Amino acid sequence: MRRLTSFLATPAGRAARYLISLTLLWLLARQIDFTQLATLQGQFSLPLTITAVLIAGITYPLHAWRWQQLLRAQGVPLSLHWAHVVTWIGQFYNAFLLGGIGGDAARVFYIVRDASAQRAAGFTTLIIDRAMGLVVLMALAAAALAARSLSFAVEPRLGWLFFAAIAICISGGLTAVVLLRVNPTRWPQALRRLLGPARLATACQLLDSIRATPLVHLTALGLGGVIWILDFISAWLLALAIGLDLPFLETCVAMSVAYAATALPISVGGHGVREGALLTTLAAFGLLATPELHDRAVLLALLVWATTIFWSLFGGLFVLAAPKLLPPTAPHS
Repeated sequence: MRRLTSFLATPAGRAARYLISLTLLWLLARQIDFTQLATLQGQFSLPLTITAVLIAGITYPLHAWRWQQLLRAQGVPLSLHWAHVVTWIGQFYNAFLLGGIGGDAARVFYIVRDASAQRAAGFTTLIIDRAMGLVVLMALAAAALAARSLSFAVEPRLGWLFFAAIAICISGGLTAVVLLRVNPTRWPQALRRLLGPARLATACQLLDSIRATPLVHLTALGLGGVIWILDFISAWLLALAIGLDLPFLETCVAMSVAYAATALPISVGGHGVREGALLTTLAAFGLLATPELHDRAVLLALLVWATTIFWSLFGGLFVLAAPKLLPPTAPHS
């Protein structure tokens, strides 16, 4: 695994990831029988499609707001404007940047530039942001799967998915409890020695800031749920727009798996992998029983991909305007 990770970080590895993404998307497009899609005439809904795209776009300002709340909880005086712009820049880099730097690396860059004295606190907010997002995503997937538990007998993989989601939620919860309840001065001696007195004191300060702002972190958890549900609604509306009448709960599970799959470091921005995971999960629910349903589901996957690309390109405008929007002395609040 270490060799694979090292290879993917090389220029050849990055080229391979782009090739994998393009190949997967090409294979998806090849699966569509466009003669079968002739029945879409009169069924395709442009208003539903536009609504779905706009709903997906709303999630990015919510991401920025959640992150800025976490920054304030750690005493990092960066404004909502700053968090908003950097969030859009990160979204662009997640999707398009040539090289191994993703959106989180872009966010790290601006934290170091604009809050260098509090970089440890800034990095901590990124970790919390990512962890919260994953745990909430898995909690929603587990809840949706629990409501469809009868499907486990037909497709055992759905049962395994349910238990995996529950395991991630429990692991995340236990980790949070341990970190918040156990003072760093009581951590294992080997770990304390490795960190050293200065880093140990920083860890105490960071955890104290989290303990002092429980409402902020609960609000961030709630915002995470709202963000994911809006994403699910967007995908569900896209399905309805092309005449694919998917149940909402199954759509939630399929999109949860799709977003979780983007963590696999084998593609760029999860392109191709996300769409393949979406189709695989819908098939596991038995929702793609006919060639026509399969073709429409592939079209749905490509529409979800296109929506992501559209908003990532929108983030590119923020990249171009970054020198004006975020001058070297960024506005604080």
